[in-house]
Amino acid sequence: MRRFGLVEDANPAAFDRVSDLAIGLPLPVEPTQRERMGRYLDLCSRTENPVPGALLVRDGAEGFGRHPCRGARIVLRAYDDEPLVLLHLTPTGLEGRLGLLTDRLNEARRVMQERRRREIEMQALLAERSRLLTHLEEDAQARQRAEAERDAVLSKLYRAGQDERRRLARDLHDHAGQQLVTLTFGLRKIASCLSCPTALHEVEQLLRHTQDIGQSLRRVTLELRPAALEEFGLITALRSLVEEWNRITEIVTEFQIVGQEGDLPLETAVTLYRLAQEALTNVAKHAGPGVAVSVVLRFSALQVTLTIDDNGGGFEAEEALTSHLVSQGKLGLLGMRERLSLVDGTLNIESAPGQGTSIVARVYRSPEARGDA
Repeated sequence: MRRFGLVEDANPAAFDRVSDLAIGLPLPVEPTQRERMGRYLDLCSRTENPVPGALLVRDGAEGFGRHPCRGARIVLRAYDDEPLVLLHLTPTGLEGRLGLLTDRLNEARRVMQERRRREIEMQALLAERSRLLTHLEEDAQARQRAEAERDAVLSKLYRAGQDERRRLARDLHDHAGQQLVTLTFGLRKIASCLSCPTALHEVEQLLRHTQDIGQSLRRVTLELRPAALEEFGLITALRSLVEEWNRITEIVTEFQIVGQEGDLPLETAVTLYRLAQEALTNVAKHAGPGVAVSVVLRFSALQVTLTIDDNGGGFEAEEALTSHLVSQGKLGLLGMRERLSLVDGTLNIESAPGQGTSIVARVYRSPEARGDA
């Protein structure tokens, strides 16, 4: 509309509300209201913010009716950029209330549809989450079964290896040992019959070699099957091992017992004994000159702890990781860890360059004791 009330354009809703509305003619207001309408439109043409108001407009046979309205300034190129007034007639009476209710109903319907869509999406996400959790649980159970099967196979292999060690030790003792004894007696009998000094010297050398072979055979037999372990227990076997190792390597070694010895399964005792063998062998190979070793066997109500310390050259702590041990081919330390896992034990290795190495093996006396610890 122009400022003086001429209608330039209108939408269908305007024609529905004001049947006497016509393009190009003034808005059909009550004659006494025309001056007031002019002032109102003039006010609206000076601001772009909607200005509320009310007009008495003729609507066919029903006569004049009061129409609440809002007007604001607008500039359109189609009208040569001349300022116009955009007038919005607000519905009145039942029509307005019905329109308001319809708008609210549509908005409520839109909100419900959006809520339903989101509920469907949430249900799909929850279903996907449940599937993922099921897959994860199945994977975890499969991994546990695989680990249990692996441990069972490793345990069988370990027991089979121990059985084979015992068989070899028995065969060496029963056959090779007896043959060495027979050979020794035969050489001594020959030596008693000889008068030639040269021949006697040769036979005596053969006797010494035979005795050396016997010593080596005895050492191998003890490594394969520590008889003291089965007959006298872990403490006696470890003490014998440390003393023999000390005699051979001439490395200062201290052996201590802490606590009162309790009953241990033979498999656990053999595992700790083999670990001590491996650890002492590593000390002899890598620790360097001037090294001292401490072997401590500690008994408590819940666990048995074997600690082997040395003040040798040491190594980086990262080198004790399983992946590094495999890549470097250091299978001795890796074997220690695997053996202990088969008897529900743990192995900790602490070391640093120039600060020595500490190997701590812990074996729990029962699953209940492990839980209490």
